[in-house]
Amino acid sequence: MSVTGEPLKHPLAERLSAGFDHRYREGFVVTQPGGIVMPAEFLLDAQRILDFPVKEDDVWLVTFPKSGTTWTQELVWLLMNDLDFKTAKEICITERFRYIERMSTLPKATRRGAPDTIQLAVDQPSPRLIKSHLPPALLPRQLWTVKPKIIYVARSPTDAATSYYYFNRLVHGISLSLDEFLECFLAGVVQFTPYWTSVLEFWNLRNEPNILWNTYEEMKQDLGAVIRKTAAFLGKSVTDEQLHQLEDHLSFTSMKANRATNCSDVLLSLRTSIGLPPPPSDQTFMREGKVGQAKLHMSPEMNCRFDRWIQENIRGTGYDGPV
Repeated sequence: MSVTGEPLKHPLAERLSAGFDHRYREGFVVTQPGGIVMPAEFLLDAQRILDFPVKEDDVWLVTFPKSGTTWTQELVWLLMNDLDFKTAKEICITERFRYIERMSTLPKATRRGAPDTIQLAVDQPSPRLIKSHLPPALLPRQLWTVKPKIIYVARSPTDAATSYYYFNRLVHGISLSLDEFLECFLAGVVQFTPYWTSVLEFWNLRNEPNILWNTYEEMKQDLGAVIRKTAAFLGKSVTDEQLHQLEDHLSFTSMKANRATNCSDVLLSLRTSIGLPPPPSDQTFMREGKVGQAKLHMSPEMNCRFDRWIQENIRGTGYDGPV
């Protein structure tokens, strides 16, 4: 099986491209398999990802973007590395926990000279920690035969989509308004959308013994419980004292202040590579870290559209995850 892509043809695609200042000059495609929107550059690497050699002791983290990914990466890395808080404050999470398709999401001009993130993931010492935002059909085929541990984290699509907008404004300087971006999101022309493709497929896999389903909302409500659940899934144990240490390190305030997790240096490098100045002080990788804040930023009309869209997509699926 090979990965192909049909050019994205949608009235909003050009508006989105213009919002990115046409940096993705090759345009966007709808992948087959998977059926998600990706930059055309993704097709240069998609087969390598599909053929990626999986190890039984790998730990994979899969999410839709802005769903608690970095938060969970930090938790998993610490559990898998004897709670080495010193290193967790010195070495960026992007180096400790590889994002396999990172190179494949960059505009062609930016990816020149960029590290080969697929090879970096291959070369990690075991147990390898690897993250992805791809749906099951585009993830390595060996995941489904070797069956390493996979953690999926879901988040309310309203909050995830809004956070994704601010992320794109920070990293790419996207010029669209929030509602304009969300219109593109609902239409499924934003990278990694349609949103429900990955979420519902992993929802249906949630009872597989090698898959753990977590949610951003659970982490906000009771981080300690999620820490213990994740530790048990990974075959680790934590004492009460260690739990308190983890809760403190993983608090929003601590994560935002930690240069190894707030991605400030990585984001500055990415902005520089596409000719953008340093971000304004009010634009940060970690903004609010709250549940339900998206509705305060959206217009009332967009709020209603999101509610209808959510109900249309979960009807008849049995899904009772975060909405």
